[in-house]
Amino acid sequence: MAAVVDRFGNRVNEYVAGRPGYPDAVLDDLPLSDARVIVELGAGTGKFTGRLARTGKRIIAVEPSKPMADRIPAEVGAPVEVLIAAAESVPLPDAVADLVCAATAFHWFDYVQATAEIHRLLRPGGHLAVIFNRRDERTPWVAVLSKLLDSHTHGAPRRSRGDWKAILSDPRFRRVKQTTHAFMQCTTRQGVYDRVFSTSYIIALPPSEQDQVRAEVAAIIAAEPTLRDAERVAFPYVTELYLLQRVP
Repeated sequence: MAAVVDRFGNRVNEYVAGRPGYPDAVLDDLPLSDARVIVELGAGTGKFTGRLARTGKRIIAVEPSKPMADRIPAEVGAPVEVLIAAAESVPLPDAVADLVCAATAFHWFDYVQATAEIHRLLRPGGHLAVIFNRRDERTPWVAVLSKLLDSHTHGAPRRSRGDWKAILSDPRFRRVKQTTHAFMQCTTRQGVYDRVFSTSYIIALPPSEQDQVRAEVAAIIAAEPTLRDAERVAFPYVTELYLLQRVP
């Protein structure tokens, strides 16, 4: 896991430029009225933290990569507390959180250790929100891009593998609801490259293979009129949210 943290830390600029944010509608899915303290695990550069900061609650963003964590205040633009720590070992007291969030990060956690920490951090009756952005492969060029990415995974943890779904039947948590929201990330052709090269298993490839991936991305862009001729690119995503409640 330390190697993965280092990989992301070395591609902070690509992560900021290429990764999507989250639709405002996700906030409506969260139990915010009684949430005084919100802990976000695997906060990255603050893509979701910025949404949480709009609530005016006390936000504690937890991220293991220092280069990524260092970007959170600038990206969020609002006061939040930042801790450099892993989801498996969070330096916070028991029952500190009313809501714990993990946005496109839960699949990276060690399930046994991280869920024990989440259970410890949550007050009885508190909530856990597991959130993912997935590329909307109903758009043909996105499906081709995803196929390219999938060909280089080499067993890396991914949302699509589904290992993380163990939380949905974990007796320590009660499943409350599931929602989805389609949205567009407004980016550029360079943003498509940044999305690809902020992916952990692409970062890990040797330079020659990265060059090949770059050439394949260029071919995808050249073959798609909405990409090759566009100053701005609409990159479609779907946000999935799973809300669970800690069983007292």
